[in-house]
Amino acid sequence: MEYRTLGRTGLRVSVIGLGTMVHAGHFGPMSDAESLSAIDAALDLGVNFIDTSDAYGAGYSETLLGKALKDRRDKVILATKGGNTMVGPNKGKTDFSVSTIARVMDESLKRLQTDYVDLYQLHNPNVEVIERGEVWELLDRRRKEGKIRYLGVSINKMEEGMAAVKRGHSDTIQVEYNMLMQEPAQELFPLAQKANVGVITRVPLRRGLLTGKMTLADQKRFQGEDVRARSFAGEIFARELEKVERLRFLVRGPVKSLAQAAIAFCLGNPAVSVAIPGARNARQMQENATGADIHLSPEDLRRVEELWRNSFRA
Repeated sequence: MEYRTLGRTGLRVSVIGLGTMVHAGHFGPMSDAESLSAIDAALDLGVNFIDTSDAYGAGYSETLLGKALKDRRDKVILATKGGNTMVGPNKGKTDFSVSTIARVMDESLKRLQTDYVDLYQLHNPNVEVIERGEVWELLDRRRKEGKIRYLGVSINKMEEGMAAVKRGHSDTIQVEYNMLMQEPAQELFPLAQKANVGVITRVPLRRGLLTGKMTLADQKRFQGEDVRARSFAGEIFARELEKVERLRFLVRGPVKSLAQAAIAFCLGNPAVSVAIPGARNARQMQENATGADIHLSPEDLRRVEELWRNSFRA
């Protein structure tokens, strides 16, 4: 396993991390046994960065992770997030008030069975929240108290990431980045790299699309609370599958799967410290880890960027 420095935190993180949204059933039913096998496999493979959130299953992923890491907390750089309301009348809304973040942070620590987290991230704050001072003052106090070591944001829009870097409070930025979603590399990554802000890339496999294993028939499986039912609704799924087909040229020589290439693409950007694909079980975790052993050529990286710039037209 390769390790990189996570920006100005100085933390040495495995280039492949583990995202735990899948363990809360957001991508179809899960068993705890499968989830625990993925976590065990991650640690065995040298993965030391695990990312979760109080929003994943309304805290369920945190609870499961707390059980899994009991007696081996010191082996993991643990990151969580707060700010999304997942239960009650305000379900689906965000709340970054000082009182709410103070409360949900303590609840996260309890579920994770730890006295501190290495990285606490505001979960999808807008620009106004990022530029306000109140919540950062709280996070600074919590850092001084030893409950958190470093501060970050997980963002959806490029302007949010740009604001976070410029505001200066955030030690890290987490953002979706993959071969189908390359916007962050254009302005955000260079700005973060210049400011020594660590970059965590989520969804490197584009919710499974970039494994190269999905077909149009899979769309029928995306039901209910499965996030892919919303992300890949209607004609979107077919269009995305067409884009994936144009990337299969990468599977040759040492590259044995599109998933390997997809993860290697993310790590090919020097601004990126760690990519955090999800893994349902030990087998998927092992497959993801092989992406750290692959290095795409500059020519292939340029070709993937050109495809994206041309909207994947031939």
